[in-house]
Amino acid sequence: MLYLHHNPGFIKRTLSLLFSVFFILAMTGTKPAYAYGNLTVFTPYPGVTAQPGGSVSFPLTISGPPGYVTLKVASLPAGWTGQIYGDGREIHEVFIPSDDSSRAELRVQIPQSQKNGDYDLTVEAVGAKSRATLSINIKVKAGASGGDKLDVQYPSLSGPDTASYSFRATLSNNSGHGRFYSLGASAPEGWQVFFKPAYQENQITSLSLDAGKTQDLDVTVQPPKGVKAGKYSITVAAVSGSEAVKTNLEVVITGTYRLNLTTPSGRLNADVTAGRKGAVTLQLENDGSADLQNISFSAQTPQNWAVTFEPSSIDRLASGEKRQVTAFINSSGKAIAGDYVVSITASTRETTADADIRVTVHTSTLWGVVGAIIVIGVILWVMWTFKKYGRR
Repeated sequence: MLYLHHNPGFIKRTLSLLFSVFFILAMTGTKPAYAYGNLTVFTPYPGVTAQPGGSVSFPLTISGPPGYVTLKVASLPAGWTGQIYGDGREIHEVFIPSDDSSRAELRVQIPQSQKNGDYDLTVEAVGAKSRATLSINIKVKAGASGGDKLDVQYPSLSGPDTASYSFRATLSNNSGHGRFYSLGASAPEGWQVFFKPAYQENQITSLSLDAGKTQDLDVTVQPPKGVKAGKYSITVAAVSGSEAVKTNLEVVITGTYRLNLTTPSGRLNADVTAGRKGAVTLQLENDGSADLQNISFSAQTPQNWAVTFEPSSIDRLASGEKRQVTAFINSSGKAIAGDYVVSITASTRETTADADIRVTVHTSTLWGVVGAIIVIGVILWVMWTFKKYGRR
């Protein structure tokens, strides 16, 4: 104390040095890390605001004695992910050259379901004889600016399974540097998703975007043929390194109504005997995407013909389902031998299906026997007549 009291110059120089240190820290805006020994780790912006589902990057500067320093994310909120990167690769150790520092990047992914609030995490650096920690605070706030975005103007569209659905999306690079994005989608089995730059025809799977820039994209979704009516979710994403921005799309298939009427063999013909009943097995298929209700049957026939069906109607035919129906064709007893057309129709409130059956009519064998007997009788009568009166 006597020494300090009798050395006012030393006290003045010490106070000036301390003031300079605090002034430099205040001007650089950095948050000093807790350090043990001479090792330090800091970031210029240790407190940021981000959206639920967003990703945040923190540049890290590690300085201290020359040597190797192990880095790790010591603590994270539940459900969050955080990795440390160097030159685009995930790392866990850096080297500090003599009289220099080393740099890395911390990337944090916030869950989409995260509630608004303040959340803390810690980065730890461990050297050979020293250790340092850095505390970071992220304020989660719905609608906060910053962070890459993938926005869609109309995220839900509806229509039949035969249509293609086009969504207009906007990808925004809100980071401080240019980024390369890979484009992809997660869709139900059989669905296809294509990406194009807006107003262009070339399909793309990736793109580069400068810092602060946006790119409009046309996202085309193609459902598989015959997909059933219902709601389908598709997730599209733009991935840059370990970070990804995603958005959900929805396609509502309202249903298509299509019936197909044929025979199991595909042959549309039948043979009947005049005046008798013949049977034709029909195959009815619902090849639309919606179920069909109350299917009835009817037929257009030649005059004095009749057609009945077994079963006479079908209450419900599910999408993709097949059902067999028997048509009993009763031709007129006066029909002559030859080919005729019977048109059969299956009908619902939404759609119909037709099948034209070519019916070949054969005359009854009984009439053939009767005709033969008559012919034989006539011949015998002529012979008897000739024999009896021929001698005169």
